[in-house]
Amino acid sequence: MKYLFLAIGGVIGVLGRYQLGVWISEWNSAPFPWATFLINITGSLAIGFFMRYLAGVASSPNLRLFLVTGFCGGYTTMSTFSYEVITLFTERQYAIAVTYLAGTIVLAPLACLAGFALAEAAL
Repeated sequence: MKYLFLAIGGVIGVLGRYQLGVWISEWNSAPFPWATFLINITGSLAIGFFMRYLAGVASSPNLRLFLVTGFCGGYTTMSTFSYEVITLFTERQYAIAVTYLAGTIVLAPLACLAGFALAEAAL
């Protein structure tokens, strides 16, 4: 049964990531990879919220598998992020690469902390 929760959460996360990426790409023509950047930040917010909130309420292990491992695992794109950073560096777009790298490293944990705080306020 747990594999079903993982699979459904993963599919929803992947579809959400894809749709958000398409939507952002429609209005973004800059070389900065906004779609992956925003997906990583919002994914970090979500995982922070889910982990804290689910620890504070009675929840099943299957719900955690669905939301954290399934949804957040399917939604976030750190492997894509890593590839894009390396690509920007190899294309000698150093300023964009450093901005993207530093921005993600700073803002993703802060978004996770914000999710934690939102969950704390919801409890």
